[in-house]
Amino acid sequence: MTVYTLQHLEQFTKAQLVAIIIEQTEIIGQLEVRIAALEKNSGNSSKPPSTDLSPHHTHSLRERSGKPSGGQYGHPGVTRTQVANPDRVVLCRPTQCEKCGENLDGETGLIRRKRQEADIPPIAIEVTEYQQEMVSCRRCGHTTTGAFPTSITAPFQIGDNLKATIIYLNVAHHIPFERCTALLDDLLSVRIGEGSVDTALTDGSEHAQTLYRDILESIKQGAWVGGDETGTHVNGEKSWQWVWQNERGSYYAIEPCRGYRVVKEHFGEDYRGTLVSDCWSAQNNTKAGAHQHCHPHYLRDLQFSIETERSAWAYAAFRFLIASERARAAIWADGFDTTLRGKIVARYERELETLIGRPATGNVAQRIQKRMRKHQEKILYFMHDSDTPFHNNSSERAIRNAKLHKKISGGFRSEHGARRHAILLSVIETCKKRKMDILVSLRLLFQGKLSFQGP
Repeated sequence: MTVYTLQHLEQFTKAQLVAIIIEQTEIIGQLEVRIAALEKNSGNSSKPPSTDLSPHHTHSLRERSGKPSGGQYGHPGVTRTQVANPDRVVLCRPTQCEKCGENLDGETGLIRRKRQEADIPPIAIEVTEYQQEMVSCRRCGHTTTGAFPTSITAPFQIGDNLKATIIYLNVAHHIPFERCTALLDDLLSVRIGEGSVDTALTDGSEHAQTLYRDILESIKQGAWVGGDETGTHVNGEKSWQWVWQNERGSYYAIEPCRGYRVVKEHFGEDYRGTLVSDCWSAQNNTKAGAHQHCHPHYLRDLQFSIETERSAWAYAAFRFLIASERARAAIWADGFDTTLRGKIVARYERELETLIGRPATGNVAQRIQKRMRKHQEKILYFMHDSDTPFHNNSSERAIRNAKLHKKISGGFRSEHGARRHAILLSVIETCKKRKMDILVSLRLLFQGKLSFQGP
């Protein structure tokens, strides 16, 4: 493209100026086409999102290993093992000799090989009828009427196993009421209305009230608790689903706000362990013995600053956090000298002090530095303990249920339904973490026999 100065343009005629404008318009058009081709992504073309190269705040921190995808060479295979006591045995016995044709009935055989097939029997609903009988006394003539079991209160109702199945489908797998009734009709040939689904969920949540509180108390007995929150919808309005969790269980709550009031109302202000969270103010203000910020939240923002701002400070901070994570694994290895461990932790704390005092270039990098300076004591606390995680990944996995429910069902129709869901989800996810059979546990829930007390 020819570059014209003002002095040159003043010497041209009108026709020449028009020709120059046309020429440069064509060149600009060609350049725009080339730029558009270079900037193609999943939003403006048929390219998949995985090919997008533009940096994002949520950029994955995983690095390429150089290995092919799938199972690696030498990786031991996993094959389903045969059971010791099969439910049914079919004897594959020959009836006659394959050489001479002699009948083999009555001859003793030896089992050469065994093969097993796992299947499910035909699924059918079982209806139990309770008949109330009246008996007259032969001595005095008085008629005594038998009593129904206390759990049998209606002419026709669904049992505990079916209620447990309904809760499992709706809460654990987010299957809406209408699809839940259709599924039961197709699989079990039992026709129940959406009202029965609603009743089963309500009964389950009422039976779980005490367990709901026990789950939270059990979680707070742990050395650390992870907390997180994410958006959902209740009756068309924005709400928030919260979770506090660790290896002992998961406690969920759904509230219309994201402020500290929710923390105070649900989690309380008496926790003495370490709270692991992102940098949300309500989590930062939670009364706890200590706080640990999630490193991946910092690392993703630092990666964004490195790619967009070319910030040397962001690169140094990124490397520092990665190094601290690796150092913690080393200093808490068996047999590591405790005195040396203390010196190493102190050195990293001094390096952090120096890092947050250095000048940072780039708006994103400066915001990260300001955050790290404000919450300096929450960045390296994990190095003082062998169990406290430096990330909040388990809480993010736990809160993913809210996004699945939102995508499948669109939210909750009422506050009652949202609270009911939070209670039952707490029970189910805690059962999973404790390796308890979910359907059996839900049946015990209705019988008042489910317990989360103890380790």
